[in-house]
Amino acid sequence: MVKKLFLLLVLQFFLSPAFAQEITVTASTDTSDYMIGDQIQYSLIITMNKNVYIINPFFRDSLKNIDVLGINGPTLEETETAKTVKYLCILSRFDSALVTIPAIKVEYRTKGDSTLKTILSNPVSFNVHRLDVNVKEEIKDIKPPVRLFDYFFLIYFLIGALILSILVYYFIYIKYFKKKKEEIVVKKEIKLLSHQLALKKLDELDKEQLWQKGFVKDYHSRITDIIREYFEKQFGLPALERTTTESLNLLNKHPLGVKVLDITSQFFNNADLVKFAKFTPLEIVNHEMMTQAKHIVKRTAQLDKEEEVINVNEDANV
Repeated sequence: MVKKLFLLLVLQFFLSPAFAQEITVTASTDTSDYMIGDQIQYSLIITMNKNVYIINPFFRDSLKNIDVLGINGPTLEETETAKTVKYLCILSRFDSALVTIPAIKVEYRTKGDSTLKTILSNPVSFNVHRLDVNVKEEIKDIKPPVRLFDYFFLIYFLIGALILSILVYYFIYIKYFKKKKEEIVVKKEIKLLSHQLALKKLDELDKEQLWQKGFVKDYHSRITDIIREYFEKQFGLPALERTTTESLNLLNKHPLGVKVLDITSQFFNNADLVKFAKFTPLEIVNHEMMTQAKHIVKRTAQLDKEEEVINVNEDANV
């Protein structure tokens, strides 16, 4: 009876949490036999109590006799009572040998104790070998010999079929599809006066709804470019190459330009605020820009004067 009681006390002592091992380190590979050039997966698994804190091991120096392709980790997994840290190394070797990775040293501390402790993993050995070749065995062809006659027959058949196809196609094309040379018909070009072209471009810009979609700066740049181009076509003013001030000075010297000088000044100044001062206009200003642009064009159009004409269509199709 006394012996049984003593054994129970001993077992309770060794199985108690205070005596349980705080940390374990296990090293392993996915197999123990590899071919030269194979990828070797070497894993280091550290299992510890919640109150244990490890210092990440630097074990690249322990892998000197093998090529290290990559090291993944650490990855942490936790439960209510323990935690596990895993490292996965991808290795390789290009020469046959029996390889042994020595024990890896892991340093750690426990909660409430600043003493630095050390634990070692188990060493891991594996074999890397070449492909076994029996040098006494007779060398065999990769594939059995093939008779060349079959290939020549296939080539002759394909050439004959190609020639026959060309003759049949040529005969059918000449007889049924080839027509006499058609007369070239050139369509008349549709031409617009400069003010008509400007109004057409303004309508197309309005339909794109640029400022409604958030492209306010692009809208103001496009609409002012249309008016500047119109001034060049209608008045011969180099407006595209000039600043707003220079363009207004040139416009003031033209008899027709004077009629729209004030509205053009307001039109260009609003656009410059958006393009260069990063000004965000109200919606009514964006609407007014289109109204002002069309007014400028219509106010300066000379329908009874011969204008420069702009080609709209490309060269006529044949």
